[in-house]
Amino acid sequence: MNELQFKLKKKIDSIKFIIIGVIFCFFFYIFEVLADLHGITMDILVISLILIFSIYFQNVMIKRKKMEQESKESEKKLRDAYELGLFYKDLFAHDMNNILQNIKMSAEYYFLFRNDPEKLKDLDDGSITEVIKKHIKRGANLISNVQKLSKLEETSIVAQPTEAFSILNKAIELVNNRYQNKNVNVEIDAFCKEYFIKGNELLSDLAENILNNAMKYNDSELVEILVKTSEIQKNDITYFKVEFIDNGMGISDERKTIIFKRGQKKDITIRGMGIGLSLVKKIIEGYEGEIWVENRIQGDHSKGSNFVVLLPKSTA
Repeated sequence: MNELQFKLKKKIDSIKFIIIGVIFCFFFYIFEVLADLHGITMDILVISLILIFSIYFQNVMIKRKKMEQESKESEKKLRDAYELGLFYKDLFAHDMNNILQNIKMSAEYYFLFRNDPEKLKDLDDGSITEVIKKHIKRGANLISNVQKLSKLEETSIVAQPTEAFSILNKAIELVNNRYQNKNVNVEIDAFCKEYFIKGNELLSDLAENILNNAMKYNDSELVEILVKTSEIQKNDITYFKVEFIDNGMGISDERKTIIFKRGQKKDITIRGMGIGLSLVKKIIEGYEGEIWVENRIQGDHSKGSNFVVLLPKSTA
């Protein structure tokens, strides 16, 4: 119910109260006449009338309070949706601006040396075009994530029995192919051959986005990522535990507490992770799972991160 409808409803209620007051006076007069004619005790009639109208007024007040609560909740939902829209727009603009800046710099670098074959030859063969291709792919992935995130904000996730290892292996293969220009070693530690969770095809997006972050924010000569799996019990629920352990630049303790909070203001370095991790968080919420970040080496965040994901086991 919007504000205009709520105000109109309050106006109508006020008119109702006036009409009810007139009816009350009318019935009071009728009861007084009946009391004189039939010798009925006036006190009993008055008490009965008061009880009837008290019950009615109580119901009216309960309905009004309910309407006011619904109006406040509706207003809060609209405000939250607006703020979330601004948040995603900010993240998208920041990430896309970085992508376009990198493409622009690569193009300027090429035009600067295109008439100087010697200097152009000194560049790694095809390195400029590879950089441009890489950032075009990043832009396409960013747009895809925004579309999926937008769809998830409007609809709920339908979870079903989903085999996890086949999807994780495909995500690892895809990311390996995407970063062929890097020296990469991605391994999966599978504790069994197959495992079914409550999920769907979006599990692939979840894994790809975490792996992409591990690749992007890693300056090591050899990028190492271990996807470690296990089964745990928590609060009487069986979970499939996946740990994405990397040797990247890591995440400080202050940043760990806010990177998954949607709609929060984030500093410029955190926002680079925004859309991908927002999508990851939304998918995990739909699966009724959990996610958090730990240090790869306890007590030293600069040695890499461990993204821990819990996904409920399918009982079907």
